[in-house]
Amino acid sequence: MAVPESFHQDRAELADRLRRLRAVSGMSGTRVAELLDWSQSKVSKIETGRVTPSGDDVRSLLDLYRPQKDERVETEELARALNDRYRSLRMLRKRGLHRTQEDIGRRTRQAQTVRSFQPTMVPGLLQTPEYARAVFSQPLSSGGTDVAEAVRARMERQTILFDPRHSFHFVITEAALRWRLGSAATMRAQMDRLANLSTAENLRIGFLPWNVPVAQVPKNGFVILDEEEVSVESFTTHRNITEPRDVRFHLDVFRLFADAAVYDDEARTFLAELAREHS
Repeated sequence: MAVPESFHQDRAELADRLRRLRAVSGMSGTRVAELLDWSQSKVSKIETGRVTPSGDDVRSLLDLYRPQKDERVETEELARALNDRYRSLRMLRKRGLHRTQEDIGRRTRQAQTVRSFQPTMVPGLLQTPEYARAVFSQPLSSGGTDVAEAVRARMERQTILFDPRHSFHFVITEAALRWRLGSAATMRAQMDRLANLSTAENLRIGFLPWNVPVAQVPKNGFVILDEEEVSVESFTTHRNITEPRDVRFHLDVFRLFADAAVYDDEARTFLAELAREHS
């Protein structure tokens, strides 16, 4: 997996900050390793930017170095951004697709409001078992190891849809509904499920037709949890964005797409027409 240059630059900046703060504290790398019960090589790798320290590692170092408040805050924010920014999907799949689904489910249950925009496929929370199986069976994505378990975990995750303590707003493009995953019967069943779910009180499901002009190009899908975190997935990475300015930007983009979408009876008519085309 290719990691963007900005990631390496930010990791180098964090390494330089931590190396400088240690020097100011007057401690040697060996002494830091002794106090934290780390290997000296771990301290060296962190300070030379060869590894990305965890948030706990950075906090432990800062507790030793005792920098000024502003510098501590900036350093912790940089470390958090690095750890949040990129998680390899290859490694997530190595853990198991079902475990990844369980992790996502836990994060979703912690949120009261979930907003999801998807330009390429039906969101996981709304998928039928057959559609989900087609998603997890993609040859370049699944690894083919635990598709059945992943489908089971995704279906279990969907129970949150019927919990009135949570509210959901989905916006799905027409392109996502036309891209065939599985058989025609699978696609028709998926349309039917979307129509049924659109009547739930705590769910708002909108569809963005091709013939509706929208000022913004949908570059990727994303999920917003409680206006605090944005989850974005590409072919090879999964990002959790927590920077407030970036979260606000995604909220603005979501509102733009949501305002252009069709809902309720108009949406169900739209789905019925698309279902007839999947034959």
